[in-house]
Amino acid sequence: MGSTMEPPGGGYLHLGAVTSPVGTARVLQLAFGCTTFSLVAHRGGFGGVQGTFCMAAWGFCFALSVLVVACEFTRLHGCLRLSWGNFTAAFAMLATLLCATAAVIYPLYFTRLECPPEPAGCMVA
Repeated sequence: MGSTMEPPGGGYLHLGAVTSPVGTARVLQLAFGCTTFSLVAHRGGFGGVQGTFCMAAWGFCFALSVLVVACEFTRLHGCLRLSWGNFTAAFAMLATLLCATAAVIYPLYFTRLECPPEPAGCMVA
């Protein structure tokens, strides 16, 4: 006999959403986005308009990626009144443009091209 707690259409969680090739790419996108965001926030340093833009772009892309994966995993996208395929394609294009722009802007403003004085670094053995 089946459990009365189980919904009639099957389980709520859809493991195929994260084990499929597209799901694997989305999970990797989450991992790399979180890594980038965390490294810049804790170690890389950012400031000014350029740094704020880069952090906002990476944070926005990460947050929407979490939303997409959560909706796919829990099948909540069926409850939304929008074309899920078009939404995810449009978001993927937007995220690509935002992350590519941030990946170009951040090194231009926040990397050093010359070494600090000898006692502080860049010593040749």
